[in-house]
Amino acid sequence: MKLPFVVVLLGLWGFASGAWAWSNHTVGSYLALQDVAALRDAPELTVEPLEQFLGQEHAGLVTLLREQETFARRHFPDYPPRPDNLALTDAPAADLRRAFLMALRVNPQIHLALMFQPMPGQDQPQRAHLKPQEVMVEQTISPWSTQRFISLAAGDKVAPLAVLATAADEPDYGHDINLFSDNPGEAGALYGFGVQSFGDERFEYSSQAPFHIGFFHESAVVYAGAPFLQRSWPDWRAYQYLDLARFAFATGHPYWGYRFLGWGLHYVQDLTQPYHATPLPGADLASMLLMEGKALAGFDADKNAAIERVATRHIEVEKYQAAWLEQVLRAKVALPMLAAYADAAQDATYPPYTERYLRDVVSAESNAQAAAFDQAIGQWLAVSGGVGDFSQGNDLKRENYQHEPLNSQLVGLLRHMGAHSRNFVKAGTAAAQDAQLD
Repeated sequence: MKLPFVVVLLGLWGFASGAWAWSNHTVGSYLALQDVAALRDAPELTVEPLEQFLGQEHAGLVTLLREQETFARRHFPDYPPRPDNLALTDAPAADLRRAFLMALRVNPQIHLALMFQPMPGQDQPQRAHLKPQEVMVEQTISPWSTQRFISLAAGDKVAPLAVLATAADEPDYGHDINLFSDNPGEAGALYGFGVQSFGDERFEYSSQAPFHIGFFHESAVVYAGAPFLQRSWPDWRAYQYLDLARFAFATGHPYWGYRFLGWGLHYVQDLTQPYHATPLPGADLASMLLMEGKALAGFDADKNAAIERVATRHIEVEKYQAAWLEQVLRAKVALPMLAAYADAAQDATYPPYTERYLRDVVSAESNAQAAAFDQAIGQWLAVSGGVGDFSQGNDLKRENYQHEPLNSQLVGLLRHMGAHSRNFVKAGTAAAQDAQLD
């Protein structure tokens, strides 16, 4: 039995989760990691094609991915085992790239372009740029249409932070789209994830939702009625990529070490957004069941209002944060939002990073703050009416960004995002530092 309320709620909510989650992860990563000495002081990297890395390290990758699969089956709840025929084989495949992507169970059509995103205001127009459709699968282009992608070539030099921050946005470029058996395309029929657990099938990149959110802290009653809520794997994705990053650093491939690390960082940052950790912020179990009971009796106004509330608040607060950040960056003034990203005061208060960190620390913290966050968004919307569509949302004259309750919530959440980003990167870069000392 599934709780119809939760089913419908997540259907509408899934679109928002695909589109946002602290907007551009690259900008947030630059801000959160700018003062990390291991990144700031590291030498520039040499850009390396994926095929070169795969060819040189094939035997080690066969062992690594085999060990990852064994670990995942033992340590990640509700993990769907990878079909054995997707494993890397001892004899390298003719198409190394495709075999590797399918062994990871990501979309084999992703571009993995050699490029980096500059910070806003730091574009280099004299250099060649890539178009969005050269960077991401076509269906995901719209939200990133204003971003700049500076082209790189094999052998070019690039700063580690640029690689890492750029890669933190990449999982939204199609990595996790159409991987379920009821999604279009070939991958879903092969990957073993089963039917899509939640998301709105009308919107293609909502199919990534079960990889980018994690409802890890709901009531046992909710899980009993909606067991599909537990079928999500952002913590597994972060584990995959962190392990790959460590391997790449240890084997002398720092470009791919930082790029894999950025991919894993994306999932950490996603779960710092309370709407990625809580299906219905502000509603306790009793109120959810009451709304569903009334709906079953033919009075569904409360349920429909709750669905609309969640979808609207999630999208509107992401637009608010993105436009506010753009205004702050343009003004070039030190404001609490910018300070929050880089504030390292809380970093050491969290436990060392393990494969349980996303579940036990990041999402638990987001879930605990979800109700207060949702309340502050509601108060702001009652005054402002929202940002409007995103093209209008970037018209910064429409909003003065002086709603203190909401700003306070955002600053606190972004402080968490920065701390968890640095702790994840610290866990991944130890191998890179060891390699530099050798």
